[in-house]
Parts: sequence; C-alpha cells; structure tokens
Amino acid sequence: MRDLGARELMFTSDGQYRISESLRMKPHRDVVHTLNYQNAHDNPLQRLKREAPHHPLMVMEFWTGWFDHWGEKHLERNISPEDFSLELRAILAEGASVNLYMFHGGTNFGFMNGGNWGEGEERGRTYRSTVSSYDYDAPLSEWGSVTKKYLELRNLLVETVPESLSLNPLPPLPLSVPTADYGEIKMTLYISLLSTLQYVPEPHTSGTPIPMEFLPLNKWSGQGFGYILYRTFVPSSASSLTIHGLKDYGLVMLDLKPIREVGYFDKVTISLPSPSSQGLPSRQLDILVENGGRVNFGHPLAVRKGISGSVVVDGVTQANWKIYSFEFKNSFIQNIDRGGVWLRTPAKEDSGPALFKGSFTIDGTPKDTFIDMQGWNKGVVFVNGANLGRYWMKGPPGSLYVPAPLLSQGINKVMVFEFSNPKSPPQTVSFRSTPVLDISHRHR
Repeated sequence: MRDLGARELMFTSDGQYRISESLRMKPHRDVVHTLNYQNAHDNPLQRLKREAPHHPLMVMEFWTGWFDHWGEKHLERNISPEDFSLELRAILAEGASVNLYMFHGGTNFGFMNGGNWGEGEERGRTYRSTVSSYDYDAPLSEWGSVTKKYLELRNLLVETVPESLSLNPLPPLPLSVPTADYGEIKMTLYISLLSTLQYVPEPHTSGTPIPMEFLPLNKWSGQGFGYILYRTFVPSSASSLTIHGLKDYGLVMLDLKPIREVGYFDKVTISLPSPSSQGLPSRQLDILVENGGRVNFGHPLAVRKGISGSVVVDGVTQANWKIYSFEFKNSFIQNIDRGGVWLRTPAKEDSGPALFKGSFTIDGTPKDTFIDMQGWNKGVVFVNGANLGRYWMKGPPGSLYVPAPLLSQGINKVMVFEFSNPKSPPQTVSFRSTPVLDISHRHR
C-alpha cells in the first residue's frame, strides 16, 4: 500500500488475546495497533501500552452487544448495561479512545445478512447464518429507540468529560420512535414457486450441477444471492439420492412434492419414496437451494453457493440438468404479482415452496412496525416490493422490522415466500408494535 502511494494512517484491529501476535507481525513501524473486546481480561490496554509505548491507545471495536445466528441462543455474547458502563469507564480511565460497535442497531435487509464458521475444531466446517435483525442490544435499538445502555453511556460521558458540556450542552433525550400495531393480515392468495419459471431467466443446461456464481447471468458475473433450482429426471425405480457439496440449505422434491429438507453438508444421502403410480419411466427431481448468507470473517471466504459437487442416484452420477435462478429481484416480484396465476388460500401443507400475498390499509401517517412470522417455517418477506429479510422458526427472532418509509398511507402489499411448507390455516401474518427478538421471550 505504501509503495502504491497510500499515505493514510494504517492500523491493525485484533482481539485482546492477540496483542503479542499482532505486534510480532510488525507490518510497518507507523502502523497503529488497536484492540477489540467486550469484557477486558488482564488489563489489555496496559499490556498494549507496555508492548507499544509510543502508540496511541484505542479500542477500535468495543462490542456493545452481539449478533444472532439462526438456531442459537439470543445475544450469546452480550453485556449488561451496568457492565457496559464499567468497561467503558475503565477504557476512558486509561486515556484511551473508543469506538462503539455498535452504537445503533441495524437490519440486514434483503439477502445481505452474513454468516460465520463454527468455533474451534468446527471452523471451516460448520456454517452459521446470521439473522436479519442486527439489533445487537446496542445503545440505540434497531428501530432507533433509546435503551438502558444509551442512558448509561450518556451519564458516563457527563461524569467523565464535564468540561466539554460548558460549550456543548447535552440536548434533550430523543423521543421514543413511534410504532404501530396494524393487526392480523390474511394472506388471501398463493402461487407455487415452481409455476413461476416463466418469470426468471432461461434455464442453464449443464451436464452437472454448478454453483450459482457460475451461471451466465448479470453480465457473466453470475448469481450472488437468493435461491437456485436444479431440475432433472431420474428413473422411477430410483431409491437413493446422494448430494455432494450442497450450500447452504436445500429442499428435495420429487414430482413437485417435498420429500426432505437438507442442511449444510459436504455429503448427504436420502431415501426416495416409491412412485405413487406405476408404469412411468421417470420422475422429476427438483432440488431448491438457498444461499443463506456469505461468510464475512475467517477462512475460507470464497464459498460457492448451490451445489458444487455431484448428485448420485442409486450409485450413478446424475447428468442432464436444467438450472433456474431465483434472485427475487424487484422485476420478478412485480411480474408475478401482476401476471402470475394466483390461487385462493389456504394452500395445502405439502404444496412445497410458494408465495403468498395479502394487503392492509393504513389510515394516517405510517409508523414503524414489526411483522410477526411465528407459525410460518422459513423464507423471506416483501412489503410493497421491499425485501425485509429472512424468517426461520429456529429463531431466535420471530419478527422482521418494517420501517415507516417502506409503508404508504392507503393500501400496502405483503408477499411471503415460504421455502418449504406453508403455515397451517389460517395463513396470516401480524403487524405488531413490538418486535419478537427472541421467540423464547415474547418481548425485548
């Protein structure tokens, strides 16, 4: 970077247990070494001061809370408001600078949530998808409201830097963000995902399955997000199916009927049911695969999504595939909304992946709200065409944040893509004034 002319300040940002390791790298004498942590152990700032006495002290990432992975404990690595204040006080007492990660909670809208690898021996093998809510238990919530941590932070700064307040008095506390309960909405219509193939790009024909990134789409840059469908025909007598390299989550269907959901595996083998009618030479095999979010920390990073290996049927590698891309772009949502052949709900429980739609009316100025998806299984939600993110009843979250600017005075449209099996009738969603950040505890 220096050889290329970069003159900006450069720094490392490592955990408190890697101070010596970071300093041993010595990439350049003017690189500043900073720390990341939540709960200090053995006074990391003092250790950094001893080993790098000429560096300014800074905690580059002071973790105010933590994010969630699907199917894991809510706020696995959280810190209480009281301990948050104590840790910050200790940092400031050392004369160090600090950056709060996060100060304001946020949302991974659309398909923009990331993922991580498992810890320890599972790193690089166990995939952990991050949820859409990035509330993080930060001082300001996902929807912008003041929390106990915000009040602790405000009081601490008043106490530790009083000299600044004579020139810059603290403003009044911000008002709580208004939220609304718009009630229960019936999803009156549905359409099978497999009947929307006319609204996605022409299928790619291949002798073997290929990952979504290798599809000839988006000016040959491939498919980056969403879902990918692999279709072929297998002998009616087929009894065993083995998939190599499926990432991240799949649904296997035979003659349009779901038979098995499969997770992140290097190899998975499933049994195929016998055909319901005799005499047919072959059956249609569909494998729908979700890209659950890209790993954004650690190694490896460049993981291909979809099926990167082979599919073996009764010991024979399956050939002759048609591959369909479901990126769920705005044009796709608009086209199926206007031109798709929608059926009246309720949908059958074994109807497979499907889209559901309904609408509701807002009188007056729209407010922030939260769509409660408890009772549904797994999928994504669109409100007025905007992709709010993912839901999955593995939790922790059971709702999705709906910011007021996405809503309109008058009629608002809701569309739910259910990945596997729809909610049992009545097929409804509810808009609430409070989120469900942890399905084991209804309220925050």
